Amino acid sequence: MRGTFDLSGKIALISGASRGIGQAIALALAEAGADVALAARSTDALEAVAAEARAHGCRVAILPTDVTDLDQVRGMVDRTVEHLGRIDILVNAAGVAQRSPTIDLTEADFDRVYAANIKAVTFACAAAGKRFIAQGSGKVINIASLTAALGLPGRALYGSTKGAVAQLTRSLAVEWGPHGICVNAIAPGWIDTALARPVLRDPAFRAQIIARTPIGRVGEPDDLGGTAVFLASSASDFVTGQVLFVDGGYISA
Repeated sequence: MRGTFDLSGKIALISGASRGIGQAIALALAEAGADVALAARSTDALEAVAAEARAHGCRVAILPTDVTDLDQVRGMVDRTVEHLGRIDILVNAAGVAQRSPTIDLTEADFDRVYAANIKAVTFACAAAGKRFIAQGSGKVINIASLTAALGLPGRALYGSTKGAVAQLTRSLAVEWGPHGICVNAIAPGWIDTALARPVLRDPAFRAQIIARTPIGRVGEPDDLGGTAVFLASSASDFVTGQVLFVDGGYISA
């Protein structure tokens, strides 16, 4: 990575970094030169990702974190600064899925999904935002979903959290723009991750997704890496409040 896409000297905190999209983004940022703080619940899984990140020559901090605990959410920002000296980039990739008819949802389902998918994102942004405002710079990358703009059966609860992430992104971009902070979101389409694999294993459903996707395939986590590097780098210094769909054209079909 060179020029405006070079992240050398930058410090990035990535939640949900132990697998899937979070892992792919963490490794892409490390390859672009950033030092990375990796947050997720599984220490063993984080150790494996850390080993790959260190292969790019960067510094790595491992931060075991349960994002449903707000003290831990705030703490992961503080620990990033403690271990790596500052924070320049926040990636909110941790999240949970929920697929069920709305009439079958329980209050526990609601609380669990909202806690991980929007409450944690809001307070992680707030904790990092205090640091960013003080230093007059910062990049926030939230992970939304195509369900932020497209209704799907059985996804009302999940989609409502991702719609909230999209609106949080726009609102923070306006609120924090005067402080030199850019806030954007990536909205993945059908990506072959542990969250989506239960439905993508169905050959008929997978074929239906591929048939609608102009690129003609299901996405891979690595397909998100380049977009994340762009949004984290100086190449996107005049880009804020945007929800970028990385979906192979699915939402446009």
